Amino acid sequence: MSIDRDTLLFFDSSCLVAAAGSPTGGSGFLLSVCARGYLKAVVSQPVLLEAQKNIQSKLGDKEIKRLYNLISIVPFSLAPLPNREEFARLEKLVNKKDVHVVAAALEIHAPFLLTLDKGFALEVNKANLDVQAFSPGEFIKSALPNHADYRSAKD
Repeated sequence: MSIDRDTLLFFDSSCLVAAAGSPTGGSGFLLSVCARGYLKAVVSQPVLLEAQKNIQSKLGDKEIKRLYNLISIVPFSLAPLPNREEFARLEKLVNKKDVHVVAAALEIHAPFLLTLDKGFALEVNKANLDVQAFSPGEFIKSALPNHADYRSAKD
């Protein structure tokens, strides 16, 4: 699949927490790629709230400020919440606690969902949906090289 500046990456809360805790890691790098306009970052309101809650309970003030800074510099698109029928359909395919993530990614037609939860990624990919789940590292190694502007995006 070719990737370009219009390609949507849906970020799970685990990636936002990771970027706030370690800005030079894979999640932070991909958010910087989005901030520079090479890809489009997407989240949902529940994902943002979950990330904020997890950072406040597990990390600290420095990391929550980093999250707020990311929100201000990365031009995130906000995915709408899908209808109840879609939630019900997806609950049969992925675990109930993460169904909102998959539903939002599908609602906005994001081809890629980024998560650090390996079990969740496996569930999404086994469900054969219109979204592929990757860890940030996997995306950087396997999908990002297909970007039309890969050489300038990786710098």
